[in-house]
Amino acid sequence: MASDLESARDDLAYMRALVTGSGPLQATMGEAFVWGGGLYGAQCLLHWLQTLGLVPGEGLIALAIAMGPTLLFCIVLGFILWKDRKKPPGGPTARALGAVFQGAGLANLVMAFVFAYGAQKAESFGLWLYHPIVVCMFQGVAWFVAWVILRRAWVGLVALGWFAATVALGVAVFGDIGVYLLILGIALILCMALPGWVIWRGATKAA
Repeated sequence: MASDLESARDDLAYMRALVTGSGPLQATMGEAFVWGGGLYGAQCLLHWLQTLGLVPGEGLIALAIAMGPTLLFCIVLGFILWKDRKKPPGGPTARALGAVFQGAGLANLVMAFVFAYGAQKAESFGLWLYHPIVVCMFQGVAWFVAWVILRRAWVGLVALGWFAATVALGVAVFGDIGVYLLILGIALILCMALPGWVIWRGATKAA
């Protein structure tokens, strides 16, 4: 009887994992969020320090700040995807959540081209500053959908944080560029890197 009860509990835990999607997919997504939010958040904070004159704005250091995070993130993301390529996709909830965040990522890439092209044609760097605002908005939508599906309070707080960052950046874009960079850097760390670490840690423990 005891062995049957234990077997039933194991089966229930397995079925719950399939439905909720806890495990491999969340670990991959969480790890990517940690690196993306950490690298780009640090980049924004370093650019903020440049506006204060505390970090060189020219030379090799400035070039490393401008190009380094993107280069490093592409390498790390490629390694993460290769490492996790054989992991199971999870249940329907996991696939739905993955599709939401992948869709947001693709939308961000498309809008990056749109803003880059527009800024180049209009010869206005200020137009490009609206792209991070759109990124925050898309992230807010993705996390809001995740909250609707999962009904976890901390997920809703992350969505709220992204929407608050969207509004704050929309106001700051007309003012001090340093404040704009500071807001964006904090948002990337608190709303992407930190939640990514929570997801990654939880999925790793569940595995």
